[in-house]
Amino acid sequence: MTMTQPTTSAATRALRSAVERLGLTGPQPVGRGLEFEVWRATHPRWGEVALRIPARKVDSNDNDPWVETAELLRHEAEMYRCLGPLGIPVPRVYDLLSLDVDVLVCEFLAPDGSTFRSYDLGAILARLHGLPPPATVSAGRRFAAFRPSIAERLSRRWAVLTDLGLVRDAPAGSDLRLPTAPHATEITGRIPPDGEQALLHLDVRASNLIVRRGRISALIDWSNSMTGDPALDLARIHESSRLPENGIDFGAFRRGYTSVRPWPERSPETWQVYHLDAAVMLAVVFTSEAPDPERGPALVRRVFELSASWQAPAGGSAW
Repeated sequence: MTMTQPTTSAATRALRSAVERLGLTGPQPVGRGLEFEVWRATHPRWGEVALRIPARKVDSNDNDPWVETAELLRHEAEMYRCLGPLGIPVPRVYDLLSLDVDVLVCEFLAPDGSTFRSYDLGAILARLHGLPPPATVSAGRRFAAFRPSIAERLSRRWAVLTDLGLVRDAPAGSDLRLPTAPHATEITGRIPPDGEQALLHLDVRASNLIVRRGRISALIDWSNSMTGDPALDLARIHESSRLPENGIDFGAFRRGYTSVRPWPERSPETWQVYHLDAAVMLAVVFTSEAPDPERGPALVRRVFELSASWQAPAGGSAW
C-alpha cells in the first residue's frame, strides 16, 4: 500500500487496518485539521469513501485539555444518522471502526470549488435549530450541561489567554491587558436556565461545508455540537464571519435564517457571554494552537473589546 503517511504511528496503523478490513483501494490524504485528518479511498461496494482518522486516542490543547477522539467520532456518526433523514445535508455513514484509533467511514463528497450562498447556509441552520434535539446525545452534550459547560470553558480559556501574554498594540507601544477572567458563577448567571433548546453545530465555516454547483451538499465536523440555546450558534457564526477565509456574509446569513424562523431575542448580557465564548476560543486557536502573528493579537483585541463592558453592559443588543 503506497501512500503519504498519516501524522502518527497510531493513525498509520489504523489506516492500514481500515484499508485491509474493508478492502479499500487508492487511499489518498485530502485534508488535515488540528485533531483529525481525512483520507479518500474506494470501497468495492460503497464507492468513494472518506476516512476520518484522529492522530491519537486522547487529544489535548489549550482550548480543550482532554478530548477522547473516539467519543467525538461516535457523536459525529450519530449526528449524521439522525440528521440525514430529517433533511439536514450531511454525509451518509457506512461504518465506525474500533482500531488503534477509531476510524469513521462516510460517503465521500467532493467539493467542486464553487462558492456557497450565506443565505442558504442561514436557512440550513434555521432548519437545524427548528428540529427537536436528538435524544441520543451523551450527557455532557445535553441541555442540562449547557450552562455549566459554557461557564467552565469560557473562564478557563480566558485564563489561558491571560497566561499566554499580552496584546501588543499601538499607540506608544502600550500593552493591552485582558481583565481578570470572570468567575464561572458570573457567566452562568447571564445564561437563561431554561427556554429554547436546539442542536447546535458550533463550528460553521467554509472548511466544514461541502459545496457543489453553488449548493451546500453537506455540513460536516459535528465534534463540537451540543444541545443548547440556538443564540450561541449564531453568536459563534457572527464571530467566525469576521475571518474572510470562513466565507460567511453575516447579513445574508441572517436573512436566510429569518426566512425560516425568527431571530432569537436575548438580553445584551446573554449575547455578550455567547460572543465572548466564541471570541476567546478563536483567540486561543490563533495564539496557541495555530499561532498567527497577525490573527492572534487581532483576536485577543476582539476579546478585550467584548469584555470591556463586562461589569456593566450597555442597554440594547449590539449583535
